[in-house]
Amino acid sequence: MIEISGFSFSFAEAALLVGFGLTFFIQLFYQLLMATFTLSDKKKGGRSDYPSVSIIIPSRNYEEKLRELVPTLLEQDYPDFEVVVVDDCSYDGTEWYLTELKLQYAKLKTSRILQETDFPNALAITIGIRAASKEWLIFLNPLCRVNDKDWLKSFAEAFEPETEAVFGFVKYANANGSMKKFIKYENFDSFILYGSARYLGLPMPVSDMNIAYKREQFLDRRGFAAVLDSPFSENELYLNKISTRKNSAYILNPSAAVSFDGEMDWYDGMNFKKKQLLLKKKFTVGQSVFLWINTISRLVFDASMIALLILSPWRLWVAAIWLFKIIHELVWGIVGMKRLGEKKLFPGLILLRSVHPLFNGILSLNQIFTGQKRKWK
Repeated sequence: MIEISGFSFSFAEAALLVGFGLTFFIQLFYQLLMATFTLSDKKKGGRSDYPSVSIIIPSRNYEEKLRELVPTLLEQDYPDFEVVVVDDCSYDGTEWYLTELKLQYAKLKTSRILQETDFPNALAITIGIRAASKEWLIFLNPLCRVNDKDWLKSFAEAFEPETEAVFGFVKYANANGSMKKFIKYENFDSFILYGSARYLGLPMPVSDMNIAYKREQFLDRRGFAAVLDSPFSENELYLNKISTRKNSAYILNPSAAVSFDGEMDWYDGMNFKKKQLLLKKKFTVGQSVFLWINTISRLVFDASMIALLILSPWRLWVAAIWLFKIIHELVWGIVGMKRLGEKKLFPGLILLRSVHPLFNGILSLNQIFTGQKRKWK
């Protein structure tokens, strides 16, 4: 037994209380970071000095999706921009559709890849960048959808002189399939967590869609030369190489977000998760530590809370602290939802955060034992 100020504790109870208290303060620190992030960078808009922008879309056999997306981009209310579509070995009607569309829009540029390579993602993106002529580059997927004609203006609010890397939000509310809600929760949670890491100088990419960086700096740094050891996620890895606390921006504006209009069934959801886990392996030590401390502290907090509720006479205090943490988490989660234009994330997001470490661990073990390798498009 251990006695402190007249109170007696068994060794097990003392260890649980220490673990519970320590991880509570660690989780509170993470939540304060997220609260700071969700309240940051509120811009009123209406700037008069919009920089030039090239919107780059690599595409393979997405003719129908391009028919929905490209015209809405070409009709954006923006002073100086262009749309660059890279036809990456398509064998549908993409080439003919783009040729026809170019006759209608001078702002549309196209390039075509005729042969497969070992690095298809990097090649398609690089060809698009070489074809572009504007200062800033924004990358979209054929499955992306923009809100209205002011999407580009809203996104460009983040283009400050000192900024080099910009992360926009992707909404999965319009996706289809059994994994839609899971990916929706996962994407929102990652955006808030990774964005909050910026305050520690550890910004991280969430997606390869709705992201931006400067063209000349990409060319000056020799493009993807530093990240070609990985045959996937070159764009995210490039952003991860260049982004710092001072030169990166995460856009908390629903008008600047894009929607994902594609399938998210079990297969797609597992590929989404596997790609995300593979990307994390390329993060720096500091980034990995930031993510691991959050994951482990959440696991220890939940496990020690359950044990104390069963074993400790202090269970009411433990329940009150847990309730305080949940309410705090809900408040700033709802603020984040409003800033990003998301809806109906709770209470599912709380459940996801509880099972997330276990789910990631199972997938990580699966990757180790199956040794799966693939090139991600």
